[in-house]
Amino acid sequence: MSYRLGCGIVRVVINMRLKGIRRFHYARDLEEALSLLSAYGGRGAVLAGGLDLARSARADLEGLIDISGLGLSYVRAEGGGLRIGATTTLTDLLESRPAREYLGGFLGEVLRQVAAPPLRNQATFGGAVVSAHPWADIPTVLVALGAEVSFQDEAGRHKGLLEELWEKPFRHIFKGAVLTEVILPPWDGAFAFAKLTRSAYDIALLNCACGLGIQDGRISWARVALGATPRRGRRLPWLEDLLVGKEPGPGLWAEVKELVPEKVEVGTDRRASGDWRRAVAGPLLTRCLARAARKVTGGNL
Repeated sequence: MSYRLGCGIVRVVINMRLKGIRRFHYARDLEEALSLLSAYGGRGAVLAGGLDLARSARADLEGLIDISGLGLSYVRAEGGGLRIGATTTLTDLLESRPAREYLGGFLGEVLRQVAAPPLRNQATFGGAVVSAHPWADIPTVLVALGAEVSFQDEAGRHKGLLEELWEKPFRHIFKGAVLTEVILPPWDGAFAFAKLTRSAYDIALLNCACGLGIQDGRISWARVALGATPRRGRRLPWLEDLLVGKEPGPGLWAEVKELVPEKVEVGTDRRASGDWRRAVAGPLLTRCLARAARKVTGGNL
């Protein structure tokens, strides 16, 4: 049985950090949540798991709107893909049967490497999407998977590719909108995930997610995303194009490993230098690609 971190602990931390808060609302439905967001005019925030708010020191917020009772906590299989409600915790997703069956348990492979269990008990999948921290693992994975999102504002419901939404001023969008669902598509192939960190529960110094389809001994499609560069996870179209049509194996992985330092765009932050990221990106990506290929072929590569 998982240990559940109580919401009350997070709310105490929020009260200590966000001293401008004057009102706390439990939204009865989505319409009420949106009405409250509009009424606050940018000085209100949605609360689900609350971890990002707990680490914030924003002095501009006056009201919090709890959406945990809106029925947005679910994981549903659909046509080989998944539909995940925005307030589903990472632990609930990790433990759900549909998630365990999706892409051979790929989400479990990822989520067991995200944060510590008490934080996974509180953090929501929608929160990971809306916060989209550059160092985070989940955005890199969702970009590689081609995830879509649904959200609603006062103008109505909207749906689109998450990769495209993140190219827009999405944090401004969610000042007046509520994320409702994340949709993961089906794939005829396999995905793998890899990251480099200082410790098991530390944030990534570099992460990647790779997906491959193989037909007649050659790669039929490829999805490759690299994150914590230190930018948010982004796909590498040049590498995807290079892989398609090639025979997976040591020769191809060696070619990728040699090209990555020349082509990859990385930078320096307080966690790692750009030179270090450039040096380790090739081995990290080839390790991840090889693992994805072994999954597709049943371990024959």
